[in-house]
Amino acid sequence: MSARERLLAEELPTGTFGRAARPTPTLRASRPRPRPWTPEEQAAHYADLATALGEPPLRVVPGAAA
Repeated sequence: MSARERLLAEELPTGTFGRAARPTPTLRASRPRPRPWTPEEQAAHYADLATALGEPPLRVVPGAAA
């Protein structure tokens, strides 16, 4: 099989071929899921980023949140 044929045989050309192309389900399941951020943590993180970038702070519009 030529290099071109191997590349075209891959589902997605990721540079891996065969079993190593996708992680096994046990490896994905064994990693702990990150804890979701609270709205307060999200607001604090955005404020830090906005300050670092020199952006104005967000304005809260009452009733706009779903």
